[in-house]
Amino acid sequence: MPYTVKAGDNFWDLAPRLGMTAEQFMSLNPHLDRRAPGAAPGTGFGLLQVGDQVNTLTDTPVQPGLTHEQFLLQLALGEKGLTQQKEIEETRQADLRRLQEAQLGANPADFVAYELYKRSLVEQGFQPEGAVRSDVDIQNLFSTALDLNEGTSAGVGQFGVDIPTTQSISRSELQGLSKTAIDTLSSFLRGGVDTGEGQFQGINPADYFTELEEGLVPVLPGQRTQFVF
Repeated sequence: MPYTVKAGDNFWDLAPRLGMTAEQFMSLNPHLDRRAPGAAPGTGFGLLQVGDQVNTLTDTPVQPGLTHEQFLLQLALGEKGLTQQKEIEETRQADLRRLQEAQLGANPADFVAYELYKRSLVEQGFQPEGAVRSDVDIQNLFSTALDLNEGTSAGVGQFGVDIPTTQSISRSELQGLSKTAIDTLSSFLRGGVDTGEGQFQGINPADYFTELEEGLVPVLPGQRTQFVF
């Protein structure tokens, strides 16, 4: 007789308790796969419910015309298929991570998002394609890209970068900024300044550069479009 799931049973300890590997459990019990649409194969088996009937190696009847050895071979092939599905999914996810990283890295306007994404990959246990820069390296890169005279700061941005106020950038400095420099600054503006509450309040780059283009006339904070990350 198949095993009946009881209160407290779960997939991860039930399979070995019944003398099966996880792959054997999934192969013998496809009716218990309750994964969400698009989820990786096998992820739904953790949702066992009291009263579920679980087929085991000894309880599962051999199909008519199959010897016991043929049945075990068929079972092994099923396990191999699950392993291959898992490998295919892992490869697909890795390709998506590489694509996302490449797209962010190709655009200076996504510089902050690119650096944050690489750090998030490391935190998840993955190795990014590009080198993960330190805060000091990013601060130096920011200063070199903009090459501005020292001025007042609008606040500390992502990676400890000082965000310059509109009043601290002269008209000649603005005109001397390359597109890459402007895109990089825009990325840090969207990344925001530290509010001191564990959040960063972003500044709309269009509002910021409008102030400069209008003769460096200050705009009250309430007039800016703001983002909160």
